Amino acid sequence: MSTLTLVVIPGPGARSVTFTDGMTLEQLVVQENLHGRDIIVNGGGIQPNLFATTNLLEASEIFATGSVKGNGKGRPSNGPSTTGSKSGGGRGNNGPSK
Repeated sequence: MSTLTLVVIPGPGARSVTFTDGMTLEQLVVQENLHGRDIIVNGGGIQPNLFATTNLLEASEIFATGSVKGNGKGRPSNGPSTTGSKSGGGRGNNGPSK
């Protein structure tokens, strides 16, 4: 048996997880119900198609993060204004008023 740190955000945060030798990332996703989350192992993102062939290693740090969904209007939240008004983006960015 070995241990790794699993950080689930949003969720319960960090905790230690015990796993058996030869366990894959796919098995951890099923065991910990991490379906639909982005998985980052020791700082590197792992594509879902590689979960089944990625073996867990002792003392690894695994982040399971929820994906950012945006504002749901089909454009990024920092996208251009749709009101027709110029957006200065913050204090000091707008030109002088006429």
